[in-house]
Amino acid sequence: MTAVQAASIPLFITNKDLAVEAVTGSGKTLAFVVPILEILLKKIKNEDVKKHDIGAIVISPTRELAFQIHDVFKRFTQTLTTFAFKSMLLIGGSNPYKDIQTYMNTGAHIIVSTPGRLFDLLEKSENFSERVRKCLEVFVLDEADQLLSMGFEKTLNDILEYLPKLRRTSLFSATQTKELDQLIRAGLRNPVKIEIKEKNVRSNKNGQVQMPKRLQNKFLMVQSSEQKLPFMINFLREHGKGKYLIFMSTCAQVNYFEKILSRFLNRNNENVTLLKLHRKLKNKRQKLFDQFREIDYCILLCTDVMSRGIDIPCVDWVIHFDLPMSIENYVHRCGRSGHQVNQSGNSLLLCLQHEHEFVSICRNKGVEIEPIENVNHDEELRVSIIKWMKSESRRNINQYELSVQAFVSFVRTYCSKHFMARILLQDCDVIDIANSYGLLKLPLMPEFRQMKKCPVKFKGSKEDEKTVKNFKDILFEKKQKNRTPEEENEESGNRKFKVTKFGFKRNPEMQEKYEKQSKRLKGKRKREFMDNLELEELEQDARIVKKLKKGKITNKEFEQHFGL
Repeated sequence: MTAVQAASIPLFITNKDLAVEAVTGSGKTLAFVVPILEILLKKIKNEDVKKHDIGAIVISPTRELAFQIHDVFKRFTQTLTTFAFKSMLLIGGSNPYKDIQTYMNTGAHIIVSTPGRLFDLLEKSENFSERVRKCLEVFVLDEADQLLSMGFEKTLNDILEYLPKLRRTSLFSATQTKELDQLIRAGLRNPVKIEIKEKNVRSNKNGQVQMPKRLQNKFLMVQSSEQKLPFMINFLREHGKGKYLIFMSTCAQVNYFEKILSRFLNRNNENVTLLKLHRKLKNKRQKLFDQFREIDYCILLCTDVMSRGIDIPCVDWVIHFDLPMSIENYVHRCGRSGHQVNQSGNSLLLCLQHEHEFVSICRNKGVEIEPIENVNHDEELRVSIIKWMKSESRRNINQYELSVQAFVSFVRTYCSKHFMARILLQDCDVIDIANSYGLLKLPLMPEFRQMKKCPVKFKGSKEDEKTVKNFKDILFEKKQKNRTPEEENEESGNRKFKVTKFGFKRNPEMQEKYEKQSKRLKGKRKREFMDNLELEELEQDARIVKKLKKGKITNKEFEQHFGL
């Protein structure tokens, strides 16, 4: 047994509630799978267990991890001769009523689920919730801290309302948080806290994080955001065949950079399998995950959906294209490499100059992270990448949309969700980042108001601005065509003033004023200017109505003014 198994299993099977913290790759899954089966085997000796009696529930934050845990249970249940335990996997992406029907037909003794889908079945199926309330012996939360960070706190509290009070509850994670302490108080009775430390002095200090012993952590400090992508492409080429996990902050970034990497990595007819995986792929996720596990030479672009508990054999490098959202996220990301027994691994963090503070925090937390030095940046590759990005965006409206979505999603995540957001926001050169995304025009974002004036100039042209304007007109017309009558009625009901996309099109004088001033003004001043224009137009309309009543103008002139 590993240390966490030796410490947890004896306590678990003697009716103790546990809160277990152990480094990634320490064997936490077996530390709860084995006791669950042992407890249920003891139960069948004393009771008549029916096919619908749910004895154990394990909750996981992601579908991939849930599938992996379920697979471990199946390896045991398929070979047990004393009793035919049935395990059932409940994850999103399918109709919950199909899961209810499957449960009613085949039954289940062990449930492995994501939080949302479990709550669905508890709420929608009386039979399911009744058997849980009457029969549940063990409730386990795997990667419990991530369940809270992903916003499942309310769902978990709702689930706890359905569970019997007399049960064993255990939490397993590689990191502990303050929020987790709150959940421990709510869901566990006099829990035993188990912390398995690595054998080094630094990690035993308070507040220090733990990393696998065979993991080498490196970082690269780059002068410009434009250098990150060409460096990574050369890095992947130079290190040759292997498995690479590349973490990015958002789904839109993964979609955008996957197209660029596939273009430049396969430029020399290299047979590189490049995959992408994020939460929005839904039903495709499991197939992509299995494909990545099976192929020896493969690159996977992903978000943090792949950072927790996922066991992928022989990941050679974990590359952090963007900073992780927290130190805990960094630990979990890195742990996808070098966490198996006697397996070494590597991680590489790409940093901009103002992000060096993150490296300092890592070191203060006990992470041994060393710089990569004497790097020659490929200037020719950098120029060719930016040139291709821009030309492709000019040619393809979908590529243009992807570039803007990737940039906007990154900036919003960077400025709001990151634990270093205040530091990053003050010193971030957003123009440099926009240039690295090959944007044709810088989008307007409220986040820019909080940022300093950028020394780098935006690499856009007037022709690019015209292209963007044409694209916006096309997208607007497309949106208008696809609107349903219900959406049109709702929009017209919510709108205070009916100002068309083209401004004051029936009033040439107003239109001219609108076009001259609206581009110069922003925020409150622009709103005040538009309000004044609308009032002026209403006054003109009132004067025309009075003239018609007094007979100073004809009906035809009146109709021409109002475009009737």
